[in-house]
Amino acid sequence: MTVQTVKHSFYRIEIDFTETPEHPIVFFRKEGKCKTAKGMERQHNRVVNETVDQWRQYSQQISRYTISRVPAEEVVTPVVN
Repeated sequence: MTVQTVKHSFYRIEIDFTETPEHPIVFFRKEGKCKTAKGMERQHNRVVNETVDQWRQYSQQISRYTISRVPAEEVVTPVVN
């Protein structure tokens, strides 16, 4: 039995709009894996700050950001034909 090392952290980003709260925008980000808990906390804060900056132009319409670390199995990959 082989042990597979995980080299990436995955983040699920969900953005709720005030006009359509039942249809949030959901996407995933892949980041390098951190070795320490403090590093993971810093990385999470950086991902949050970058997301808020990227969506700042829509801030009047956004009601909530939900950003969480998820396992690789939960990440949805697009199917390309």
